[in-house]
Amino acid sequence: MSSRAFADGRLTGMDGRDLVRSVASVAGLGQVRSWWPGRGDAAAVERARVPGRAVGAEPGPGGGVVRFERSALRVLVTTAGAVFCGWDGAEPTPSPLVRAELVEPDARARLEPHTAGGWRVVSERLTVVVSSAGAVELCTPGGVLLRRDLPPRWWERSEGGPARWARRSEVGADARFFGLGGSGAGLRLGDGVHPVPGGPGVAPVQLVLADAGTHLVVPDGSEEGTVRLAEGAEGAGSGHDRPGRAEWRGAGGPPRHWMAVGTPARALASWAAVAGTPEVAPVSVIGVGGSGGRAARTRTRVPRQGVAAGDGWAAMRAALARVAALGVCGAPAGAEGDGPGKGASAEVWVRWWQLGAYLPVFRAGAGPEGWEGRPALAELARLALAERRRLLPYHAALGAFAGLTGVPAVRPVWWNTPEDRGLREGGDPFLLGDAFLVVPVLGPGGGPSAVRLPAGRWYDTATGRAYHGGAAVPVEVATDRLPVFARAGAVVPVRGADGELEWEVWAPAPGRTGAGMVVRDSGVLERVVSRWEEGRVVVREELPAGRGEEVSVPVRVRGVG
Repeated sequence: MSSRAFADGRLTGMDGRDLVRSVASVAGLGQVRSWWPGRGDAAAVERARVPGRAVGAEPGPGGGVVRFERSALRVLVTTAGAVFCGWDGAEPTPSPLVRAELVEPDARARLEPHTAGGWRVVSERLTVVVSSAGAVELCTPGGVLLRRDLPPRWWERSEGGPARWARRSEVGADARFFGLGGSGAGLRLGDGVHPVPGGPGVAPVQLVLADAGTHLVVPDGSEEGTVRLAEGAEGAGSGHDRPGRAEWRGAGGPPRHWMAVGTPARALASWAAVAGTPEVAPVSVIGVGGSGGRAARTRTRVPRQGVAAGDGWAAMRAALARVAALGVCGAPAGAEGDGPGKGASAEVWVRWWQLGAYLPVFRAGAGPEGWEGRPALAELARLALAERRRLLPYHAALGAFAGLTGVPAVRPVWWNTPEDRGLREGGDPFLLGDAFLVVPVLGPGGGPSAVRLPAGRWYDTATGRAYHGGAAVPVEVATDRLPVFARAGAVVPVRGADGELEWEVWAPAPGRTGAGMVVRDSGVLERVVSRWEEGRVVVREELPAGRGEEVSVPVRVRGVG
């Protein structure tokens, strides 16, 4: 390369011949010399590889294998609606994430020829299209594109050993990423590089929400990796949309991942159907405890978040982010540790106790020094823990439901309405089951002044005032409680003043119904429905057909009058 091509360390005057010479000298006709980790100062020679063109396919139950000039892609759709994609001979099992006995191919789905030399698999819940160059498109049953995975690239050492690989994906311009991350800001994964844990027991689920639909992706590998995310933009550049992008990088094994399509609950249920439902906390752990107790074992690790010592607010935010991340990854869990930490103020501890009333598992912690001798502070602690005890039957029901379906107790606010763009932008509020929307106070000064509610009718649990969702509503933050909203029609099992079970019912909107569930002493999860009948709210047992009997336990109706 001529010397005029460089100035002050920058490339300035390169012409066409200079470019050809530079590429030839660096690439070595397809080879790249690089520094390989773990080899000291020795240089390793890498050769880049792409799949090449499709040369044939071998259809089979659930999909089949597409052969390319320099690789092969295995596509398998299961009866639960989950799809596996694995390159270079990778198979769905054995895997550290899924259970072999649960991976049942959908016999109705098979590879079939598609346009331009490509192939596709059509199933009841999704369609997978493989281009002749190795791009993989994930579509809804109606053919709406949700995700496009570009052909992967490998960098292989001439001396052998594990290859590095990268796989780029494109999603809708309006799509937002949620899942595992290293920050304590919540589930929302913004632009930048995020760690992807690997190894046995790790399920780094990523949910992608867009107007076209929701889909889930789970990288299935034994080695740690990274994903670089870049959100898209609508109308970027001469009126054209810029798609969102994700670049997955790893080493030590072939690229392999799982995907699912549907509502967040349905996509997560499809994944749980092949990975197994999580272990949930027993009632003895759900109850109020101190520093002791053992939480339920999860199959997911979350990257540890850096929290400054003594920063109680940051510790609370990180704990809540961990609970939400574990839940979306199919591993419901509670706040770990013994509270905001030594040195946290009394205000932080009070908000920690209040938040704990609405978490699946909670450890009260030691509290600020000398709090037992401060009557006002002790009363606030008592109120928070009394609310948790009151909600124990509800926590038990949510835990049983999570054990059956994988749906977490703590859910993002967009869980039931992912089409609401305002809710996709994230934030601190969260849903506790289908009944409550909780607004945590994670900073000094009283918390937020407004919150956006999902569609439907909601009640302020403190005042009983009704609000219509789909818009922001005012929030009243008090010292002795967190702001909590109840969904109209919700039927919540609670402990009454006498310690016995009773139903707390939030009146459904006129002409609408509601539902709830409870765990009986036998361990069976029973569902009930609420509706208006002859001018009063009635709660009945849910039956597959016909009208069930009215429940025998006491019913307390709220939101009326």
